[in-house]
Amino acid sequence: MHRVLLEIGPVTLYTYGLALAVSFIVGIWLCARRAEAYGFTRAQVHDSAIPVLLAGLLGAKLMYLGTNWEDVSRDWRFMLSVLRGGFVYYGGVAGGTLGAIWWLKRRRLPILAFGDVIAPGMGVALAIGRLGCWLNGCCYGTPVAWGWVLPGLGDAVSRHPVQLYEAAGSLTIGLALLFVPTPGSKTRPVDAPTGKRGRVFALFLISYAVLRFALEFLRDDPRGPVLAGLSVSQFFSVIGASIGLVLLFRPLNRRSYSQ
Repeated sequence: MHRVLLEIGPVTLYTYGLALAVSFIVGIWLCARRAEAYGFTRAQVHDSAIPVLLAGLLGAKLMYLGTNWEDVSRDWRFMLSVLRGGFVYYGGVAGGTLGAIWWLKRRRLPILAFGDVIAPGMGVALAIGRLGCWLNGCCYGTPVAWGWVLPGLGDAVSRHPVQLYEAAGSLTIGLALLFVPTPGSKTRPVDAPTGKRGRVFALFLISYAVLRFALEFLRDDPRGPVLAGLSVSQFFSVIGASIGLVLLFRPLNRRSYSQ
C-alpha cells in the first residue's frame, strides 16, 4: 500500500491518479496502432480520446455515488470526499461507451468497428488501473491466511490481493484480443463473414464479465447495495456478457468496416 508517490511542497502525486493517467495513455497508444486495420485513422482515435475520457470519468463517478447513496444522503460532506477518489469501472465503461457513440455519430463513423479497435486497449488499461487500486489499498479482498495486509485498514488481516488477480486477468484478456484476426488489410478491410463488426468488442465484454463475476466473490470492500442476490458489479457483468453474446452470435454483417 503506497498511496502517495511523491510530495513536493503543496503538490502531491498519488499513485492511483498516476496509474489512471498511464492506463489512459497506454490504452490510446494501443488503439491508435490498431486504427488503420479497421478503417480509421490514428488522428480519429486521438480526437475521440477527450470525449470518451470525460464521459467515462463522469459515468464511473456517478455510479460510485449511486452505489454509496446512503453515505451521500446521510452526510453531504461525503460528496466532497469522493472528489479525491472513488470510481466504479462499469460506470466508466457505460459513460465512455455513450461518449464514444455520441462522438462517432457526429462524425458518421461505424460504432461497432470502433469497439473492435479499442477492446484490447481497454483490457491493458484496466490492468494498469488495478495496479493503482492495489497501491491505493482500495477494492481489497476477503481474508486469507497467505495474503496481503493493508495497513490502511488497521486490522492486520491478510487478504486476497484481488486487485492483482484482476490486473493479471485483464492484461491476459487485452493481450489475447490483439491476436484475434483482423478483418482485412490496413488499406482496405474486407467484408468477409469472419470480419463482422463488434466481434473483438464482444469477446472483451464476455471474457471480462466472467473474470469480474468470479472475482467479486473474493472482494470484501464496501460496494453498495446487492441486486437480486448479486453485487452491483456481478449484476452488470451479467448484462455485459449478455450484450457480448448478442453481438457475437447475431446474423453476419457483410458490410465493410470502413462504411
